[in-house]
Amino acid sequence: MVLEGPNGSGKTSLLEALHYLCYLRSFRTHTPRDLVNLDASSFFVKIQLASAAGDVTDIQVGFSGKKRLVKVDQRAIQSFKELMNYYRVVTLTEDDLTLIKDGPDVRRAFIDQAVVLFDPDASTSLRTFKTVVENRNALLIRGGSTESLQIWTQQLWEQSRVLQGKRQAVLARLEKKVNELLFTYFGQKEGLVIQLEYLPKNSAVGESFDQFMQKSRDLFEDESKFRRSLFGAHLDDFAIIFCQKKSKVYASRGQQKLIMVLLKIAQMHELVALSGSAVFLLDDFMTDFDEPTAQTLISLLVSLNSQLIFTCPVPGGVLDGKLLALGAHKVKLTH
Repeated sequence: MVLEGPNGSGKTSLLEALHYLCYLRSFRTHTPRDLVNLDASSFFVKIQLASAAGDVTDIQVGFSGKKRLVKVDQRAIQSFKELMNYYRVVTLTEDDLTLIKDGPDVRRAFIDQAVVLFDPDASTSLRTFKTVVENRNALLIRGGSTESLQIWTQQLWEQSRVLQGKRQAVLARLEKKVNELLFTYFGQKEGLVIQLEYLPKNSAVGESFDQFMQKSRDLFEDESKFRRSLFGAHLDDFAIIFCQKKSKVYASRGQQKLIMVLLKIAQMHELVALSGSAVFLLDDFMTDFDEPTAQTLISLLVSLNSQLIFTCPVPGGVLDGKLLALGAHKVKLTH
């Protein structure tokens, strides 16, 4: 499907609503109140999902004041983990380039979202880890016995190892799939490879807790000074390396966009393999590729055999023509 219309006609808002119905959060803001129109106090979003077998599922979200109500077939649910059984979405917007260009918090959010998409039960591990970080930080702020700090230190180390293992497994899967796509659709060119390198903060992959404790005396002194945990998965990062160089510094804008498209397509491949279906939302991301690259990427996207929803600000062009020739449905929006 192609959503076509001028700026301000609501194309991105439609994708945002579809994204919100999966994650119960926007790709533009973490605050539900920001999604409410200026002259309104609430919002309501509803979709119907039709399976290949013909079954229809209703998902609806209402927000008013500070309360949110989520229902699947009129049954109230409490978290987006339950939504994953019905509806999974991968979204690609211009802001996703921050994954390459911005700081580690953006990359942590991306990989944790991918972890939960592939395994909804991992949301429990994320909540447990967050609780441990908060409790240990609280102890560092108010002060406590050496024995208590030792207990929380070990828990943070152990929970970090659990989350780090899940993150590294997902990065390995994405890296493998991305390079398969590069080879299949862009040919075997020397050095044309994407690497996703996990970078733990103040700990080494494979070291034991005793080894970590022995080397971290200076770190613990700094923690007492700054009153916060200075190690753990909440501080980790990963590097996106393209053609043996860091993409943040050396990749052109076009190469960075190609990396992002391939990462999201790899995510789609893995989701479809796991759950059988997913929806790919692309918000005006394909329009500035050169024609050969755009043609290749469109062929790659179509090969997903999944529902694709594009936004396009102007009619015509490679994207519009190619998609319509392949049978895409166009929806025109106006102000």
